[in-house]
Amino acid sequence: MTATLSVIALVVRLRESSHTAFGDAIYREKVSNENPVFGFKQFSNALHDYNEAFKEGDLVHFGGKFTIDDNKLMLLVEAACVLEPQLGRNGERLKWEPEKIPSTKPFVHITTSACEPLSTSNNMNFVKTKSLIYSPFHSAARYINFEIGYSSESKWLEYLSDKWSEFANFFVAGFLEAIYTDGSTTYVQIDAKLIDYDVRFRTSTSSNNYQPSPQRSTTNAFAQRRNKSTPNSPVKTHITPKSANYLICVMVKLINLLNRKEVIIKKEVVEDAERNKNYFAYYTNNKKICQKSFP
Repeated sequence: MTATLSVIALVVRLRESSHTAFGDAIYREKVSNENPVFGFKQFSNALHDYNEAFKEGDLVHFGGKFTIDDNKLMLLVEAACVLEPQLGRNGERLKWEPEKIPSTKPFVHITTSACEPLSTSNNMNFVKTKSLIYSPFHSAARYINFEIGYSSESKWLEYLSDKWSEFANFFVAGFLEAIYTDGSTTYVQIDAKLIDYDVRFRTSTSSNNYQPSPQRSTTNAFAQRRNKSTPNSPVKTHITPKSANYLICVMVKLINLLNRKEVIIKKEVVEDAERNKNYFAYYTNNKKICQKSFP
């Protein structure tokens, strides 16, 4: 499922190998002025104009796919833009101080599914969800648990109240608030600002299952190209009794003409006539029909 974020952060630790740059970065929250830490990884073969290489001490606008590992936010960097450094009186580059970097929070986009009913607390609606996420930080996809919160006074989100238990997939955009553990389960709290749902998929408990339009193709472009290269199936002709009568009469009339002109019929034609002698029996039983067709 989708799980991406963007954030402005200061690189505080950087290690490099022949194929990968990895380390830690911090961002600054405006209210608390704290500097939460997250880990990152950037593959050298993924570098391009909008995914720049950076060094320790750089302030970078990051973007990419995220996951959680041992209660720590981890980012696979797919976009990186190094911000211009501050300059001193003599034009020298000044070192970024953690308490003076621009304040920001990771803005995330996720696709997720509700796993608990909606609840309300302090004018906020909360729902716990989970998403199956794959990233290079783990050898296999794993479920990440979220706690989605949004204001109960948000008029544009009122329609969601009865949707969490009805639809399977939700698209959520908002700020990463915190990561916390409840017992043995780790949750990522999201202060949601935008929420939508996929009308195509309802939950198994929904009473009114969505039926996709039969005219809508679900085949992707690659499959369509494969299908296009497959030879067409032969067209099957369906002969009705009326058309069969007519064809039999035509065959008999043609054979009679050939016999009168003493045309030598090839062996293959004779064999065909033998194989189709049932047609002659049909003609004998339906002689009046043939005579009417060929007076």
